[in-house]
Amino acid sequence: MTRLLIGLSVLGALISGAALAHVTVDQPTLPADSYVRIAIRVPHGCEGAATTGIRLQVPPELRGAKAMPVAGWALTTRMEGGVTVQGEHGTAHVPREVSWQGGNLPDDQYQEFVLLVRTPAEPGATLYFPVVQDCEGGKVSRWIERPSAPGERLRYPAYSVRITPKG
Repeated sequence: MTRLLIGLSVLGALISGAALAHVTVDQPTLPADSYVRIAIRVPHGCEGAATTGIRLQVPPELRGAKAMPVAGWALTTRMEGGVTVQGEHGTAHVPREVSWQGGNLPDDQYQEFVLLVRTPAEPGATLYFPVVQDCEGGKVSRWIERPSAPGERLRYPAYSVRITPKG
C-alpha cells in the first residue's frame, strides 16, 4: 500500500510538472471589449536547447493586436489571412501571426513576449494562442494542440483564455 501511494505521488508530481512546463499566457481570463496587455511566457527551451524564435498565431476573434519589441529579437507580423475591423480609432488590421526571431534565450532563463490586444465585444468565447517555439539545433516545440473535449489533457497545449463580461 505504501509503495502504491509513493508511486502515485511521484506520478502526480511528474504529470503536474509536465502540465506546467509549457508556453502560457499571463492571464486566464480577459474582459470583453477591452484593450488588454498580455504576455506570452516562455519558461524554458526545447529539451535543453536555447530558444531562438517564437511564432504566435493571433486568434481571429481579436479586434486588434500589436506586438512589443524585445531587445535582441527581430519582430515581424504577417498580415496575410488576418482580419480588418472598424473601431473607434478607425480601421484596424489584425495580424495573422506575430514572430520574434533571432534572439537567444538559454534553457535556464525565462522571457515574456508582450501583445496589446483588443478583445471581442461579447463575453463567453475561449481564444487559443498557438505558439511554435524554435530552438538551437533545429529543435522545435509546437504548443498548438486544442482539446476536442472538456478536461482533455494535452501534451503540447495551445494556451487559452476565456473572454469574461467587462467589469
